[in-house]
Amino acid sequence: MHATIQKPIEEIVDHIDPKEKVFVVGCYNCAWKCHSGGPEETEAMAGRLIARGVQVVGYATPGPQGMSLCKLDNTRKVLKEDYSEQTRQADAFLVLACGQGIHTVIDATDGSMVHPGCDTIFGGETVSATDIEEFCSLCGECVIEGTGGLCPMTLCSKQLLNGPCGGAENGHCEVDTEKPCGWILIYERLKKLGRIDLLDPYRKPKNHAKWSRPRRLRVGPDEATFVSLAGKHTVNNRN
Repeated sequence: MHATIQKPIEEIVDHIDPKEKVFVVGCYNCAWKCHSGGPEETEAMAGRLIARGVQVVGYATPGPQGMSLCKLDNTRKVLKEDYSEQTRQADAFLVLACGQGIHTVIDATDGSMVHPGCDTIFGGETVSATDIEEFCSLCGECVIEGTGGLCPMTLCSKQLLNGPCGGAENGHCEVDTEKPCGWILIYERLKKLGRIDLLDPYRKPKNHAKWSRPRRLRVGPDEATFVSLAGKHTVNNRN
């Protein structure tokens, strides 16, 4: 999921022109789980804006529960059909979601003005209802086959690929002393799995061109193509 946190209300209001009529849009998936843009927060944001003199013409969190705002056809239907009367009055949309959701609103409303209501922090695992942890850096080139499924790009502060730096103290990272050393976590996991041997091979430097932005993914039932500055990479899903 994409972890998000609401921007300070003062920052949001500062970017809204006093003459603008605003429609507030939330997300019933990731932002809902982060309590940054679910139905409750979306309605509350409308009220907070009205209390500060902003002209709010409506609000919506496209459902059903679990539906991501970045599902374009659903968001388009909700904004262009279900809430057409209100959205036609809107000069801009305040979006309580990640950057993907914000761009979906642009596409769903044929290029309308948008204001971000959240900061997108990272892609993470929903460990519990209150804890979201980052375990993947979305780098486009997974190296976790040799690390027991734990990503050194994410768990190691120095993003080292071939073992620890040696600076850990009492099992904790020297860069961020509040978190465990990623490479100690990897070692302990491989030891538990009986696969310490996976640490032996040298890992070549990653191709950071696969981490370039923007990237594209074209998907189909038979094959998928990933496009980055590293070129096109197509895989067959059937053979």
